[in-house]
Amino acid sequence: MNQLHTPVNQTVALAGLFQAVQLCKNLAQFGRCDADQLGASLQSILVQDADNVSDVYHGFGGINKGLRLIRSQLTPTHHERDLDITRHCISLIQLGDNLISNNETVDQLRSGIDKAQQLDFNILDEVMINHLANLYRNSISHLSPRIVISGQQQYLNNELVAAKIRASLLAGLRSVVLWRQCGGTRPGLLLSRSKYMRVADGILRGGSAAST
Repeated sequence: MNQLHTPVNQTVALAGLFQAVQLCKNLAQFGRCDADQLGASLQSILVQDADNVSDVYHGFGGINKGLRLIRSQLTPTHHERDLDITRHCISLIQLGDNLISNNETVDQLRSGIDKAQQLDFNILDEVMINHLANLYRNSISHLSPRIVISGQQQYLNNELVAAKIRASLLAGLRSVVLWRQCGGTRPGLLLSRSKYMRVADGILRGGSAAST
């Protein structure tokens, strides 16, 4: 079995996806989001080589929100379950599958990420955010399904907020690709949800489930 194919690696990548979608929703509805979470998610786009999957997000702390979302979103009866987040995650998984099968777009993304790695700016600098946003718009927008994030028009019309949303969607796609590389599948997302919740719980507690 591929050494990446472990429950922990799949859970970490899935947490990255959930966190990216939550960032998009917060930005669209409130015009703001947690800067540390945004930084960890956007930084994952630039990390193409890492010893551990968690290192892509600068450790488990970088996806703490995503791990908590796994616990709430994968529990059907949980009172905090947000159907919009689930719907967007499923759409991003489908979009990620279409991306992986499109070699021309993959090459375009790699080129854009290489350029981003060479930019001498903090990941949260407007220059970097705009670069990642334009990379998403120019390389991903022609693929289906088209991801539409609903929110307050005053925030959606704000250029920087819109750029942060697009950059966060790109981070979500990065997590989808990573999740696939770790053996994640759409049927498995439903069938293995109790496993994902258990592993997420273990990581959040720092318990033994994090090493399974």
